[in-house]
Amino acid sequence: MSARASWDICTGASRDTQNNEGLGSKLREAGKTAEIAAKTYRAAATESTLHTLKSSDFQISGISGQKVSSIVYESGMRGGAGRAIWEAVMDGRDVDLCPMCRHTEVSELDHVLPKKAFPALCVAPDNLVGICDYCNSKKSDITSEDASKVLLHPHFESASKERWLAAEVIPGSIGALRYFVRSPSCWEDVFTDRVNNQFEFLDLATRYGSRSQNTLGGMRKVFTEQLKKNGPTGLRAFLKSLASSHHANDSNGWEAVAYDAWAENDDFCHGSFNGKTIPKTGANQLHMENYRITWLKDGCRHESAVCYSAAAAGDYAPLKRAEEGVSDVRIILDK
Repeated sequence: MSARASWDICTGASRDTQNNEGLGSKLREAGKTAEIAAKTYRAAATESTLHTLKSSDFQISGISGQKVSSIVYESGMRGGAGRAIWEAVMDGRDVDLCPMCRHTEVSELDHVLPKKAFPALCVAPDNLVGICDYCNSKKSDITSEDASKVLLHPHFESASKERWLAAEVIPGSIGALRYFVRSPSCWEDVFTDRVNNQFEFLDLATRYGSRSQNTLGGMRKVFTEQLKKNGPTGLRAFLKSLASSHHANDSNGWEAVAYDAWAENDDFCHGSFNGKTIPKTGANQLHMENYRITWLKDGCRHESAVCYSAAAAGDYAPLKRAEEGVSDVRIILDK
């Protein structure tokens, strides 16, 4: 479906009345403007330069952006003749998960560039993406002129060619994971910045971590049986097999990464997911969990929600110091 055809369908029922000064005709006649705007948009999206586009270049002459989006998108597309186009965008994807976060199911239609600020693109299919309610709410009408802050466009850009999502077991926990971006060396600096920005902006570390905890709760009995039957080596092989299976479906899926992280952690494979780690030769005996980690970020001091043993706190502090924007990391006794 071309942008011009979409515009014509969505404005076809717009009427001229005594009070609207020929508004219906003005909107239908703006089809050429919408067509040119869509071509400009596609060229920029293809070149990853959407941040250079100016709202002033995507207006419909003489009609406010709010009125255009209300009539053409809300009435003409969502509630009118263009409903089939709306549904085609929502249904025209390979998977049900939101392409922005790969975490939650698609439930809403988003305008990559806001419809009121860029009204000429309000029904352009290239500017419409089905995403989840969380990402849609978080994204809102935010735009940026900084290339490093622009979210990836699902229709034109992808980070899925290489593995970049990673996780590690938080020291002292019973399997809780800290997710992070491990950018491939082949990525350009701006693309790396964009992926990191999207990861942080959409709260993916927290959202993936929560999902992995739910998965661990459901699989704990299975892991326990594997450990009893086949020992740590057998459990590790089992976890690697699960990771491989999930990677085949999505190389950067949070679930595949979770199984990989658990498999790589010796304490986990020795039973720490049950709160009882099988002692290993040379294991550190500083096991009292009475230390917390504190750090500064965005001008505020934060504190870990859980307590760690001295050894675990010592292991975790360097990881926290390595996080972007974090400074003055301290290990303190819990009060």
